[in-house]
Amino acid sequence: MNEKYPMIFSPDSIGNVELKNRIVMSAMGMNQSDDGFVTDAVLEHYAVRARGGIGLIIVEVSCVDAPLGKNTGNSLVIDNDKYIPGMQKLTDVIHAAGTKCFLQISHAGRGAFRRITGMQPVAPSAVSMPYSTMMELSNETPRELTVKEIHNIEEKYAQAAFRAKKAGFDGVEIHNTGYYLGQQFLSSVANVRTDEYGGNRENRIRFLLNIIRRIRELCGNEFPIAVKLSVVESGEDAGITMKDGIYYAKRLQDVGVNAIEVLAGVWSGTKGNVAKAVDEECQMTGLCQILKREIRKMTGKNSTIKIIGGGHVQHPQVAEKALEEHQCEFVFVGRELLVQPDFVKLIEEGREDEIKHCIGCGTCSRVQLQKGETCRCVLNPDVGQIIKENRVL
Repeated sequence: MNEKYPMIFSPDSIGNVELKNRIVMSAMGMNQSDDGFVTDAVLEHYAVRARGGIGLIIVEVSCVDAPLGKNTGNSLVIDNDKYIPGMQKLTDVIHAAGTKCFLQISHAGRGAFRRITGMQPVAPSAVSMPYSTMMELSNETPRELTVKEIHNIEEKYAQAAFRAKKAGFDGVEIHNTGYYLGQQFLSSVANVRTDEYGGNRENRIRFLLNIIRRIRELCGNEFPIAVKLSVVESGEDAGITMKDGIYYAKRLQDVGVNAIEVLAGVWSGTKGNVAKAVDEECQMTGLCQILKREIRKMTGKNSTIKIIGGGHVQHPQVAEKALEEHQCEFVFVGRELLVQPDFVKLIEEGREDEIKHCIGCGTCSRVQLQKGETCRCVLNPDVGQIIKENRVL
């Protein structure tokens, strides 16, 4: 046990999967597959970070419905059994380092781009994606999905989870934030349907609950399910209030979801309205506290769903305090692990003063979403490196 950071380096579990420490690598798209297949570059990226000592890696956004659900040209895909062998090699290299892994499954919905898919985007309603502070983009008006099409996509998510299990992943995370389809269903602004998939909170969460129940049917109750959830949105086009987020979190606990990775969404009508500021460290833990408190009020018991909080985590003292004060059970770390793959190992060895920190420039996401390039990091030239023999696996 690390005496300086005992909470960070104490084991805990998500479902029946025990993790060696409380640090979770948040899913970050790299855009370095080959037509959706795992490549040598993908393997190397995750192998390096697994060797860095992380407890759980959530492997990047993997499309359940290509090409319609893609927002980058070289994202991973998991909508066909042909992708399983490569994914199996990926889980093998992560497990070899003693790290557990979940696969993030996703559909971009109105966040998909015609220049990539060749098709008009689809969404719960024909409401265009407004300016996103993360993507620094907006998008065209999508086509509203029919109920039959929604059922079909629900099944695609569940089948993707089943393939992830076959490939050796320890669990899945359903991508449900920002400009992705799941979150679009939850937003009262993005989702203005009047049928069973819109009009009130329970209808808006129906899409997500149907996916979860079907995954349970295919994968069993012992296969962990996490949800990456924006529990509140702000800005001109916000459609999820804190009350909505609390309700959604409680419903996810009700249906047996094992963990929620907590985020918040920000929308702005125009690029000029986006405020640039340095992120506060671990800023999502305040939202985690609210969820825990309100679930306890509603149920009379402490929440049973594990909460993964974080956001711009740079210093272990901040993560340790959040865990010690029971604000969350796990702390997610994202871009810091692009800059410093052995972030956790340096902390464990008492060498945190050697850590290089993310400066928040946004290059990693911007080059993918705006230029269609592989992820890059201005502080780590190894990120997105070109491997001479980048084989499809």
